[in-house]
Amino acid sequence: MVCKPVEWKSTVVNPTTLAEVRGGYLSQPTGDIYHRYRLLTSHDNSHFFIKLEPDSRHGLLTIMPRNVVFSCQGSLNLKNASDILRKIYAEDESIKNVCNFPQLLQILLQRVQHARSESFILTLASAYEGYQFYLPSFIDFRGRIYRSGILHFHERDLARSLIVFAPNPYDSYDSEIDKRCRKILYCSAPFHYKSFQSYTESNEWYNDNKSSFNTSDHSLIEFALHAKKPFQFIANVLSLERKTDPSTIPVTQDASSSAYQIMSYFLLDVELANRTNLISIDDKIHDLYTKLIEELRDYLKVHLRSSLASVVCPRIDRKLVKAIFMPLIYGKTVISTTKDIHNSLSSLLTNQ
Repeated sequence: MVCKPVEWKSTVVNPTTLAEVRGGYLSQPTGDIYHRYRLLTSHDNSHFFIKLEPDSRHGLLTIMPRNVVFSCQGSLNLKNASDILRKIYAEDESIKNVCNFPQLLQILLQRVQHARSESFILTLASAYEGYQFYLPSFIDFRGRIYRSGILHFHERDLARSLIVFAPNPYDSYDSEIDKRCRKILYCSAPFHYKSFQSYTESNEWYNDNKSSFNTSDHSLIEFALHAKKPFQFIANVLSLERKTDPSTIPVTQDASSSAYQIMSYFLLDVELANRTNLISIDDKIHDLYTKLIEELRDYLKVHLRSSLASVVCPRIDRKLVKAIFMPLIYGKTVISTTKDIHNSLSSLLTNQ
């Protein structure tokens, strides 16, 4: 299961760029890496281009494994992992009744990529620890704040749990700021665990379960295993229950508005505005896509054969509904939507 790093060597007689030196786990650089990482101090090749003579090249290839191998000790052998997965799938009849092997293999590949991404996030967070830095961002037409790159605060549970606002630049303690921060965390923490219909309900849930997760770090981790966003739930609880600067709280809020809220405003559609929480009629928090699930199932029961509807409707979940309706407002085509539906229900539907 552990791959040995490829031996470092040059692919040309006189290597002058990193792309001409192959080895380790980055043995096949592609794309812009050929132009971004060069063994030179300037883009002016006539003045500062570094030419590696045989002696210096030998020293470079000798020292690189010493610096890299021990920090990259192992790599998942996907071929062996897929072979083991295939063997287990063939021996277990119960798994075959739930999904097919390509679906399992796709899940394996996604988990491996997800693990690599989160490992890189943790490494990057360790490098940034103790520093105050700015995250360049831009705002789209809905008012959503976006930040590109690995450490952004949009839809990444782990990264968002690690990013906190900078400490208060003022020396004096402001009790009003502290109260507002704690109020935000009290509302935010429960929603990272599960959904609620009102802020009052979320606060009551937090107070009722506080004794279950606030006794120790271990109890908090165990409790967060079942959370919708476990890392952000832990980050919010720690900021709420441990005495810290009230301004150094994790990023807690997502989008400030959705395209459907803007649509309800332009169309003066009160029902849609209520469903998207633009306005509140019954003092409850609504989920537009959960409501669309019910309406889509009713529509399919009318327009599909009863035998097909009985199979498809139970498998219509929020993830699929959001994948269908959210991009439509941005101009997603019917063909692209059809592909998403077919990929999600491929085990039940034919190409027709």
